[in-house]
Amino acid sequence: MLKVDLACLYGLFKEGNKHMKNEELKTKENIQKLEKVIEEKKKIPQNIKDKISTKTFENIIFAVIIFVYLGALNLGMKNIPTENYLLDLKVFGISLLVITILVFELAYKKEKGSLWIHGIEFMILAIFTMYLIYFYSMYYGTFGNIIFSFAGISIVYYVIKIVIERKKVVKDYNKRLTDIGEIVKK
Repeated sequence: MLKVDLACLYGLFKEGNKHMKNEELKTKENIQKLEKVIEEKKKIPQNIKDKISTKTFENIIFAVIIFVYLGALNLGMKNIPTENYLLDLKVFGISLLVITILVFELAYKKEKGSLWIHGIEFMILAIFTMYLIYFYSMYYGTFGNIIFSFAGISIVYYVIKIVIERKKVVKDYNKRLTDIGEIVKK
């Protein structure tokens, strides 16, 4: 009788072992499916990539325009007579202030934060241009270095801005994907 019970127990153990292996396989398959779903959701869709590309291109355009503007000012210092150059700096400074006001007005009407930031950037450039009149008179020997230092700072600023905006867009996208808000509400 003992042999039958052991055989029965062995059969049950074998059957249970098969059942456990099946459950483990199902669990592993489910985990793999979930990992695939998570990987697919982590991929940034094309519309988000387009948004990042647009912002990046916009910032690169502004950086190039500022660099060319400052390069032209540096060339003008060497090739334009002093009286005319100072007049040009005044005209450029006032023109940039007018553009700043227009950008602020447009940002106010459209309620766009990015336009506000561009307005502030134009305002800083206008103020710098106005200070160039003083720098030209007082620091003529290092005037070119002052202009190119500001150009370098501007390029570093735009690179940092591009990186921050990209991270912000990706973070916002990933934040929309999480289910934590729904779980907390329940």
